[in-house]
Amino acid sequence: MEMNIYGKVAKGEPYRKAGARLTEDAEEIQYRTKLGDPAQQKREFKIYHMFDKAHLVMLAEQKIIDRADSAKMLRALRRMESLGLDTIRAETQAGEHSGEAWLISELGEQTGGKIHAGRSSGDFMAVTGRIFTRDYILTLMEASLDLRSALIRLAENNIDTVMAAVTWSQHAQPNSFAHHVMSWEYPLENDFTRLKQMYGRINCSPAGAGILTGSRYPIDRERTAALLGFDSVIPNTRYAVLGFDGWLGVSPEAYMVPTVLMVNVSGIAADLYTWGMTEFKYIELADRYCGTSSIMPQKKNPYTLLWIRGAASRTYGRLAAFLYEMHDVCAGFTRQLAETLDDIKEAVTTMTGVLTSIKVNKERMKHNAITLDWCCATDIADLLVLEKGLPFRTAHQIVAILVRKSIEKGITQAEVTSEMVDEVAVEYLGKRLEISQSLVDSAINPAECIAARKLLGGPAPERINQDISRAGDQITKDRQEVSSLRERLRVADSALEKAIDAILTTG
Repeated sequence: MEMNIYGKVAKGEPYRKAGARLTEDAEEIQYRTKLGDPAQQKREFKIYHMFDKAHLVMLAEQKIIDRADSAKMLRALRRMESLGLDTIRAETQAGEHSGEAWLISELGEQTGGKIHAGRSSGDFMAVTGRIFTRDYILTLMEASLDLRSALIRLAENNIDTVMAAVTWSQHAQPNSFAHHVMSWEYPLENDFTRLKQMYGRINCSPAGAGILTGSRYPIDRERTAALLGFDSVIPNTRYAVLGFDGWLGVSPEAYMVPTVLMVNVSGIAADLYTWGMTEFKYIELADRYCGTSSIMPQKKNPYTLLWIRGAASRTYGRLAAFLYEMHDVCAGFTRQLAETLDDIKEAVTTMTGVLTSIKVNKERMKHNAITLDWCCATDIADLLVLEKGLPFRTAHQIVAILVRKSIEKGITQAEVTSEMVDEVAVEYLGKRLEISQSLVDSAINPAECIAARKLLGGPAPERINQDISRAGDQITKDRQEVSSLRERLRVADSALEKAIDAILTTG
């Protein structure tokens, strides 16, 4: 009877076996914590499987276990693949140890019990976390590239679209819609760079670190790393599984870097949400991204934009929760990270769809830039500096008086005359400036204000074309980078299968 107790495989922790160190099975909370929710387990099963195979190959090649037993286990793992990897592993109720639990049930403990030599739950979870995160990083990199491409196409179609730029919710200066759109694209380039840098830090192997000191077995950590597609090995075994900036494979930047990406995507959603309001009508979303009302038949509500903003809020909250958990050394990071990355990926992909189907009301933008408020005021002041040599502060004060008095009289910037400029110049300077009407007309024409800004990074059409070309070239390079990273993983996966074939042949 006692042997049956000791031979029992416990759910959640197959090595627990009530009657060995502990006399009871784990209570429900521990069990759920170990396994995680079914959806997340399903994401991780393929990673457990990959690690099981790579670890077995290394153990066999290092003669830590004999090739015959290695071959039996590897053959069994391939049989698991044919039977349905996810289903089999889920049925074991053993989480990351589902491979070992199944091998023991299939081959007996004398054979299946050998797989865990030189390995711990700690580096198992660390490997899983890093592979899970690196795969998601590549997915986010690709999604962000699609979003950047959509922005470039939107900018190309709106190089001559005039609008009033806004600061502090007030008209500021004339701008082109293309220039505004490219201001969304540039931070996404930075996001890609951050994701790429993070990939390099994440794609380092903790395998073989055990729970902090490794083991006395002649483990070949470099070989396991190569078979798993890692670029390098983490040199300190304690840091590999317990380092606080990468505990169990999920570092704070695995939350922070995607969160910054979400800040930028949410910012686009905020602008679009404002511009879609009845008072603006600058843009209109495709119907598929909108809802209507159960009572108000005229409504076209931009629900998708609100969802993106809400997803951003959830992302910020999860980052804060992660930092608190790191402080208290809790578990479950990979599973919570999955929810965060799911939201971010869906938000980025959805925003790409929004931008590729959006309608831009160019005439409305131009009309408001010309007739509402005084977005050309700075250009009038600049005209006085350039043509009459006034100090900018003096020109600024003259135009400030001009704006105030014109508003009081109900005059818009489109109606400004050289005589009006002279009137306020006399009031402030005591003399007329005698600026020609043609120059005044040029200064109050938003399109000409935009065309005059030919400086590097400015909104003049020739500069925007240059920026679009530059951004397009960068996207091409970045896509090649992602393709190269994915190819390296494919090569590693192929090498793993070939190594298994070699063991099966000789074992």
